[in-house]
Amino acid sequence: MPPDGNFDGVRILIVEDNPVNLDLVMQLLEDDYELLTAEDGQSGIDIALAERPDLILLDLSLPKKSGWEVCEELKPT
Repeated sequence: MPPDGNFDGVRILIVEDNPVNLDLVMQLLEDDYELLTAEDGQSGIDIALAERPDLILLDLSLPKKSGWEVCEELKPT
C-alpha cells in the first residue's frame, strides 16, 4: 500500500492470453487503477520495460514466452 493510502496513479500490467480471464480482471480493477494489458509473454516484457508498472499480474501459460520466462527476463531489471 502506498504510504499515504492513495492508489491514484497506480499502474497494473495484466499479462493474460485468455480474453474471458482478462475481461474479468479488468472489470475488477478498472475503477481504481490504471491498467495496461498484454496478450503474450514477449509483449508483456516489452510493455513492462517501457512503462514500468507498479504491479504485474502474470499468467504462467502464455504464447511466445511463458510467464516463467517473463519473470526470469524481468528479474534483473
